[in-house]
Amino acid sequence: VDRLDIVIGTHPHEDHIGGLLTVLSELVVDEVWDPGVVHTSQTFENYLDLIDSKGISFVEARVGMPPLSLGGGAVLNLLHPTSPSQSNLNDASIVVRLTHGSVSFIFTGDAELRAEQEMLNSGFPLRSTVLKAGHHGSSTSTSPDFFHAVRPQYVVISLGDGNQYRHPHKETLDLLRGANVDVFRTDLHGTVVMHSDGDDIRVV
Repeated sequence: VDRLDIVIGTHPHEDHIGGLLTVLSELVVDEVWDPGVVHTSQTFENYLDLIDSKGISFVEARVGMPPLSLGGGAVLNLLHPTSPSQSNLNDASIVVRLTHGSVSFIFTGDAELRAEQEMLNSGFPLRSTVLKAGHHGSSTSTSPDFFHAVRPQYVVISLGDGNQYRHPHKETLDLLRGANVDVFRTDLHGTVVMHSDGDDIRVV
């Protein structure tokens, strides 16, 4: 891979955009989707400067953007934000749902309870085969109502081993244990790659 059509910076916290500095530097990127909320970190400033210096199109992602066809029947729908929070950057997170045939993925960034409730109230289809758990498996995300609306078969939790926030939290793990789902954690399983033909998923 040497070119990306779209890169999504879910929100401006360093653990979500820090690695994108290398991506934006090393690859040809056509477009960046961002919630357009301000953060004062040097990483965020470097991220904006890099986008500007390379002439990458900067899109403030908002609910109402038309579904994006990615080819081969894959479609990306934007579920959040409508009016991103300036006070809670996690709740400003871009959330997208990717569908391909009968398989679907929902990527939640660090969206917390308020953002989840907004999506529940929106009437958007949330049912998805795979849920990327919000906020690294924190108890501030993956509320029971949201989880039961998504009804995933697989849950992926992205987190660092031995992190200072003690993610994933017991409340989230208890919820997942009570459901018939396969859980993959990057601290236990390393990089999680899912291959799909639109009918089935193969996990590596």
